[in-house]
Amino acid sequence: MRIILATGIFSPDIGGPATYTEKLAKAFIDKGIETQIICCSDVKKYGNYNFSVVRISRKIPKILRHLLYFLKLFKIAKKNDIIYAQNSVTVGFPAMSVSKVLNTKFVLKIVGDSAWEWGMNKRKIKENLENFQNKKYGQRIEFLRKVQKYVAKNADEIIVPSYYLKEIITKGWEIPESKVNVIYNAAEDSFLPEISEKGIKQKIGIDGDIILSVGRLVPWKGFGVLIEMMPDLLKENSNFQLVIVGDGPERERLKLKVERLNLENKVKFLGSIDHSQIPLYFQASKLFVLNTDYEGLSHVILEAMQAGIPIITTNVGGNPELIENKKNGILVEYNNEKQFKEAIIKVYQDKELQNKFIQNSKEKLKEFTFERMIEKTLNVLKS
Repeated sequence: MRIILATGIFSPDIGGPATYTEKLAKAFIDKGIETQIICCSDVKKYGNYNFSVVRISRKIPKILRHLLYFLKLFKIAKKNDIIYAQNSVTVGFPAMSVSKVLNTKFVLKIVGDSAWEWGMNKRKIKENLENFQNKKYGQRIEFLRKVQKYVAKNADEIIVPSYYLKEIITKGWEIPESKVNVIYNAAEDSFLPEISEKGIKQKIGIDGDIILSVGRLVPWKGFGVLIEMMPDLLKENSNFQLVIVGDGPERERLKLKVERLNLENKVKFLGSIDHSQIPLYFQASKLFVLNTDYEGLSHVILEAMQAGIPIITTNVGGNPELIENKKNGILVEYNNEKQFKEAIIKVYQDKELQNKFIQNSKEKLKEFTFERMIEKTLNVLKS
């Protein structure tokens, strides 16, 4: 079996598809499966991989970039059996087109709704993903909606990371349930160096009681609310530091908010960092928070669970499939500043509760093993 993993982002980019694709490729190679990756990237070469990575520069104008992606995918797909695409539009459409021409098996992973994400990024819509399914919007959004549904309907098999997302696709997109396979993501064991808390903070260059958040700086991640609650949190503990790892279109707007609130010394934007370094930040932090209005199934929450850090996040999307409220973390409403502040203070002050969440997360992770994910993915690809 020879597989192409077609993805929009790949290491060193931060994001679920980048992390997932790299892990998958390494596991497939270990099992003797010939694997290639095609992606969009401004990095010419990164990492020493025992599989080939075809990178198409993001500096190329969008239309030409999509055409080049199709042509390069067509070229390498001639010698492969399966194309496994990691989204339903920018990667999914060329992958579907190539599969039709070459009569190659086409498997699609769906981790979100591209039409909804585009509308949110452009601030064309305000509805959450569930309400979005039942409304009509402008031509661009409706065009993207039609494309992703068309691609999904032409896939041989579909993989989604949560039962929440399966329901969105089968009901909202009208895709047959028999074609949609739920396979949970998994976090690999993180290497946590045996080093003191002081030593780690010296290594990362940040002191204080760190509240960590990781993700793309996009509207539905709600980093603005985390920033806005900091003045009140600092009244409770002047040593709090909000550390945000990730980059995206909201960065400048969020930095202006920090300046307006005079929080330059209390809120740190680290941008995109090497994924191998993220465990250091988990280990240096007191809490992990994620204020998000949508998650298919969050890689970063899995990694926080693996790292042994108390978690506070929202009760949306696939999050409740990872975090059971008050058992291995706290679930709050999206953008509810009051609930977030109360949860942060409660968990920070209660060591016994922190230990309970950490231990219960370790038990929960047994449902999300890497070996199980690989086995189920291969079963779908071979079917």
